[in-house]
Amino acid sequence: MSPPSAYPSRRHAVALVAAHALVGILLVVVVPRLAGIWQAVSAVALITLSSAGLLLALRRRTAAAQPHPSSGGDTAAEHPQALASPNQAGQHFEEALTRIQHVLYRFDPENECYDFISVRIEDWLATPVHVLCAPGGWQHLARRINTDDLGRMWDTIREALQKPGSAPVEISVEYELESPRGPLWIHDSMTLLRHPDGRLAAIIGAASDQTARRATREYLRVTLRSIGDGVIATDADGRISVMSRVAEDLTGWSEVEARGLPLDTVFRIVDEASGLPVPKPAERVLRDGRVVGLAQHAQLIDRHGVRRPISASGAPILTPHHDTPLGIVLVFRDQSEERRTARAMADQQARYQALVDNSPVGIFHFGPDLKVRYCNSRMAEILNVSRERLDGMDLHSLGEEAILAALRDTLEGRRGTYDGPFVSPLSTQVQILSLRASPEYDPDGRVSGGVGIVEDRTSLLETEAQLRDTRERYVLAQRGANEGLWDWDPQSRHLYLSARLLSLLGLNSDTLQTTGDEWQKLMHPDDRQRARDDLIAHLKGETDHFETQYRIADKDGKFHWVLARGLAHRNQAGRAVRVVGSIGDITARKLAEEQLKAERDFSRGLIDSLPAPFFLFDRQGRLILWNRFVSELTGLADEALYHAEAESLVIPEQEPVMAHRIEAALISGEASAEIMLRRDGKDPVPFLVVSRRVLLDGEPHIVGVGTDLTERKFAERAIKRLNTELERRVAERTSQLSAALNELESFSYSVSHDLRAPLRAIEGYSAILGSDYAERLDDEAKELLRRVRAAVHRMGQLIDDLLTLSRVSRKELERRTVDLSQLAHSICDELRQQEPDRDVLIRIAPDLRVEGDPSLMRTVLENLLGNAWKFTGRVATPEIHFSATRHQGLDAFMVRDNGAGFDMRYRENLFRPFQRLHTDREFPGTGIGLATVARIVRRHGGEVWAEGEVGKGASLIFSIGQSGGAQSGS
Repeated sequence: MSPPSAYPSRRHAVALVAAHALVGILLVVVVPRLAGIWQAVSAVALITLSSAGLLLALRRRTAAAQPHPSSGGDTAAEHPQALASPNQAGQHFEEALTRIQHVLYRFDPENECYDFISVRIEDWLATPVHVLCAPGGWQHLARRINTDDLGRMWDTIREALQKPGSAPVEISVEYELESPRGPLWIHDSMTLLRHPDGRLAAIIGAASDQTARRATREYLRVTLRSIGDGVIATDADGRISVMSRVAEDLTGWSEVEARGLPLDTVFRIVDEASGLPVPKPAERVLRDGRVVGLAQHAQLIDRHGVRRPISASGAPILTPHHDTPLGIVLVFRDQSEERRTARAMADQQARYQALVDNSPVGIFHFGPDLKVRYCNSRMAEILNVSRERLDGMDLHSLGEEAILAALRDTLEGRRGTYDGPFVSPLSTQVQILSLRASPEYDPDGRVSGGVGIVEDRTSLLETEAQLRDTRERYVLAQRGANEGLWDWDPQSRHLYLSARLLSLLGLNSDTLQTTGDEWQKLMHPDDRQRARDDLIAHLKGETDHFETQYRIADKDGKFHWVLARGLAHRNQAGRAVRVVGSIGDITARKLAEEQLKAERDFSRGLIDSLPAPFFLFDRQGRLILWNRFVSELTGLADEALYHAEAESLVIPEQEPVMAHRIEAALISGEASAEIMLRRDGKDPVPFLVVSRRVLLDGEPHIVGVGTDLTERKFAERAIKRLNTELERRVAERTSQLSAALNELESFSYSVSHDLRAPLRAIEGYSAILGSDYAERLDDEAKELLRRVRAAVHRMGQLIDDLLTLSRVSRKELERRTVDLSQLAHSICDELRQQEPDRDVLIRIAPDLRVEGDPSLMRTVLENLLGNAWKFTGRVATPEIHFSATRHQGLDAFMVRDNGAGFDMRYRENLFRPFQRLHTDREFPGTGIGLATVARIVRRHGGEVWAEGEVGKGASLIFSIGQSGGAQSGS
């Protein structure tokens, strides 16, 4: 290309370079405010670096086109304007690059140096540009980049070069640069230029110092975190970009989750009155273009559906250079606490009014005319009148000049007082009053009335005594709190201790200034490192607050257990500048914990030593505690037993039973079950498990204790075998008894038939002898014949009595209600008919009833009343009584007479067959009657006994084993 033709091309190239530079500068200044710093830096990098490439190419072409002094071409003098214009443009361009705050560069990876880099880099590295542009010059920059950041940078570049093709690739990286001025945070936008085979050919880029912006962003984050209101900022499209911590708490969304979401998705509000959603709050703010209250009564619905009342307002985000808002910012506040406060204030006002109305002192308000405008109930009580009568009353009517003088002092702006006696004109009672009155002022400062308090001195003295007691209790409560305060400065390491804390150490002082190191020396050596680690963790922000326990020595060297708590106050950088907290003496609690641990260890040891299984189930029926016996018996490891279902511990057939017993114990409090406990690889074992519901930590649990039934099962089997053998023997004995009864029946039949036949023959022959041969018999023979006939008669009576006794044993009982009183009357009537000449006093209690066999009960009464009738035969005034009585809690019946009686030494013989206590000459009889009575009573489940004394009568008492059956109307 000829030199003349080179000049126009050169001028065109310079103009193009200047235009590119101007656009770059405008983008640096304007674009960050419109669309963000990162897009601006990328644009500047691409445009300016391309301009730099054009400038370098232009310079090479200019150098090539310049004619050598020895040549015959055109010189610069021949074209002065053409030479001046491009030089001036290049100077302007270099001046622009110098003033730009970004560092623009082109990097040659083959030589590890820069083809071009802005002079601004010298401010960052204090290294000349020509050093960086020399081969290997890039190492001066690499040594100042954080090692981790440098590794991530090359990883990003290598990953970007993996893309197929040879087109340029754009990436962005951030790294920390160690500058002589201090650490810098650099954002670097790169364009990777590649060879046709995809290898890295060069890197052009723009680096910017983001240290101030990063600090500003951190300050903004800290500021938002510290603001008490919720703050949400959006972009121009209404998508969330920033949220404060309070906004995160109120909405339930974290900033990371919410960023980029539409505002309506996170910030959902409804009208509190109607419940309808407030439509599109972002559009409303953007439409009005000013601060807008979104809703007067709004409720925010958080991510979990919880509603809370809020006050919210929004405003558009505007810049001086743009009319169109860049987004909106919302500020909202949770009004739950404010509403609670308002309700509390209303409640407090009501309580205040109630307090005034029910105050123990009289309170009244009066106007300048000394008329009462208001008074409480106590005031009316003091004056012994109603509140209605006091309302509007003229205080001049009190008639007490000293009180009126105090009230007039009040109307003149002074405090009025009166202490002394008072007699109300409405009452004759003398009172000792204490009056205090204060003036009331209107808005102009003039006295408009007064307020007075009236109290009797007795109540005042009582109140003062109560106040003294209250103060004493407050002081004692402070002393009993057993906590002191401490304040530590991490920079100076100064430690301030309160008086209460010093008293814990046995020191008497209001405050003490020491150091943290000195305080650590007082700690127990075993606790120092743990306390230090807990404090450091809090200072680093790893814990929300500081809390630890350690032992501290008092002035006498005695160690106390204390609980130390604290909270760090931090500056904007997040560093702790102060730690304030409290220390409380927990020595007693520690001793109690140790004692509790010892008791738990003892209980655990006791449980483990039980020779029976012990179980503890939670309310879901899962095993949470067991003893060693269970582990050894089941053969299962602790991991298999923990949280094992109760049903899994028994054989499959009994699983429903076990589940039902657990549920029954939870409901009724107690249950038991016989189960077969499973064993790992062995036969199950029978156990009786008794379970009971207990409360642990407020939750119902089931405690179960088992009893090994193996021996009992063996015993049951043995008993079953014995019962079988016993049943067999009973069957044999029953068969034998049946045979004996059959023999007895045969004997009874023989007695009733075979024995009576000879007796009848003897009786007949005796009668024939007595009638046909009476004249031939002398008196002795007649007496002998009479005795024979009497013996035959007695023998017949014995046979009848034996048959009766036999029938009593064999007769089947037919129980029903029997009126014993009626039976007794019938039997006594029969006795009177047999011996009408006897005068016997008989008293029978009415309505004596019993549940028994009627025929057998008649036999009992016939024998008892017959004996009484017989044994009173030789008494001048015989008496027989039949009544009810009580014996050992049972109803009984007694037949009492005043006849011959008997010797109590022989009372057991009364109820034995053929045993008589009197001779036939004294009283006839066979000795079978009372034996028959005893057998009938015992068959009814009762008993019979006798009481008597010779010559003073006898009492025969019987019961039939029932309570409440006898009734008597006497």
